Amino acid sequence: MPIANCTVCEWERRTDDDSSADINRAMIDHYVETGHGPIERLDLEDALSTLSARHSSQRRLERE
Repeated sequence: MPIANCTVCEWERRTDDDSSADINRAMIDHYVETGHGPIERLDLEDALSTLSARHSSQRRLERE
């Protein structure tokens, strides 16, 4: 599931399918309408690995 969010405002867009076209179009439209950039995009696999890495780092810091 692709997820995109704006690093400037609270805008976020998710799609239920794996189609890149809808999320890419939404990111372009948001940039054109607001001028906000960059917009970050994570697919579900990326999001899970990012969360896992953050969790591991936090646990390591707690042990130290």
